[in-house]
Amino acid sequence: MNRGTKFINDIFIYAIGNLGSKLITFLLVPLYTYFISPEDFGYYDIVLNLTFLAMGFITFQLRDGTFRFLLDNEEEHIRKSVVSFSYKLLTQSSLVVLLAGIVFSFFYEIRDWGWIIAFVITLSLYEVEIQIARGLGQNKQFVLAGILTAFQIALYSLVFVAWLRMGIGGIFCSNILARVVTMVIVEIRTRIFKRYFFMGFKDKALNKALLKYSLPLLPNAVCWWLLGSSSRLYIEHFLGLEANGIFAVAMKFSTILETFSVIVYQAWQETAIKQYEAPDRGKFFSRIFNTYSYILTVLALVFSFVLKLNYSWLVDDRYADSLQYLYPLFISVVCFALAAFYDLGYQCSKRTVRNLPGIIITTVLNLVMNYFFIRIWGIWGIVLSSILSYLFLLAFRIIDTWKFFPVKVSMEILYPILALIIGGIVFYEVDSAIWQIGYVLAIIIIAYYVQPKEVKVELQMKLKAFQNKLQGR
Repeated sequence: MNRGTKFINDIFIYAIGNLGSKLITFLLVPLYTYFISPEDFGYYDIVLNLTFLAMGFITFQLRDGTFRFLLDNEEEHIRKSVVSFSYKLLTQSSLVVLLAGIVFSFFYEIRDWGWIIAFVITLSLYEVEIQIARGLGQNKQFVLAGILTAFQIALYSLVFVAWLRMGIGGIFCSNILARVVTMVIVEIRTRIFKRYFFMGFKDKALNKALLKYSLPLLPNAVCWWLLGSSSRLYIEHFLGLEANGIFAVAMKFSTILETFSVIVYQAWQETAIKQYEAPDRGKFFSRIFNTYSYILTVLALVFSFVLKLNYSWLVDDRYADSLQYLYPLFISVVCFALAAFYDLGYQCSKRTVRNLPGIIITTVLNLVMNYFFIRIWGIWGIVLSSILSYLFLLAFRIIDTWKFFPVKVSMEILYPILALIIGGIVFYEVDSAIWQIGYVLAIIIIAYYVQPKEVKVELQMKLKAFQNKLQGR
């Protein structure tokens, strides 16, 4: 199997898990918006994003480090050392968080504090475990974990949110229980903990190298969090929880495209690391990037227009105002995904420290713009700040990684940019559903014919093989 076909094959594998799990999560949005008020949903959204921030500190970003060190190492000694060190460090940090949470609760009264502590610890354990499984080549178990977790969250949400009316406490309970059950199932199927964890096993040199790789990713993760989630804090402070709830719903829908970018990122992560020493890596990486840009553009247009045509029945009337933010949020996701593409340059070369200047400057720029823009344009200012920040980071990384991650941006990239600009005009100024659908179909046809021939052939072969498999041939 050549590398291009392998890359597309990996995309299909990760798509099965991500799309299945995200589809279930997406279908939960109408349920949550029906049973939970915008104020409560806004509070839950803030807590959820703060949890993602705390998770990086609890795991020391080992969720990325373990995958990188396990992926290209098949020696039992290295695997035992990485797994044993990761689990021991994670257990210690989880105990610290639990004790701190108990002490903190005596001095401050925070809504759903017990659920929040349990959720952040469970999420941290879950994320590290599934990344270890992925690093050990257990991709099917990684995919299965995502589907199992999402299915259980949906099932438990029907019980705790819809039936027992527990509110956002029911959402926390559903998430915690789903991940605990999934971790048990993954361990039963893989026996990773039993095979690779040894309390007294250690390799100081390897552990030091693992931390040297992972720790610089912590401030990187914090900056990514600030770029993607700090906007909620600005909205809550300046506009209130109800406005944050409306913005959160629009963000939930934009994660449809973000899910695709995550699928590609996961598949690209494996391919880029393994192909980093290839003599023609620059040509190969450039082809992937430019094709990826076209596909992102097409999907952004398709998703935004399909949602616009169906928005009235997808969400409760209380959240109808969120429709106006959909299109620019999809553009923001496109910019984010392209900037994240270059993140692999630092991981492949193991120069994670060099990643910090660009992401820190971008984060400061974003925070400053958020502060001033929200005062002038409200939520629109937050959206504009996000787009400009990701564009700056993309430009910075293109220049910064050129010597060790040479990706040539084709001038044909102007086509998808033009398509997005025209699409914005159609989205806001054209009410006819026929014209909107016609525009999207035209973009799909044009994108199909301008993509590189090699990519077109590989996609056709993969789709044909998938179709034959469905037909039982």
